[in-house]
Amino acid sequence: MQTITERFGRKRLTIFFVCCFLIRGVIGVVKSVTSDDGPPSCAMQYRDVRDARGANLMNKMVECDDAIDKWCAKSHPEDPDGCSNNVLIDGDARNVGKD
Repeated sequence: MQTITERFGRKRLTIFFVCCFLIRGVIGVVKSVTSDDGPPSCAMQYRDVRDARGANLMNKMVECDDAIDKWCAKSHPEDPDGCSNNVLIDGDARNVGKD
């Protein structure tokens, strides 16, 4: 049995994987630039933070809370407080607007 490297060559495989990573990166950048329909990405980042220590981390968490509040006020004006609470708990908007 041949290995993949023996069959296609090391150079071709390297080019293939580099192209895959570049395409994945381009798709990620395009998604992040074009989609601003969800809550701020920091919501997921700080969802599981417990007992935050340090002024820098606390400042970032407060900034994230403010960003979530602004997003909820713009996207869900019918219940911005409930939206903010759900996003803070879940880290995303899956339960926003549900009773």
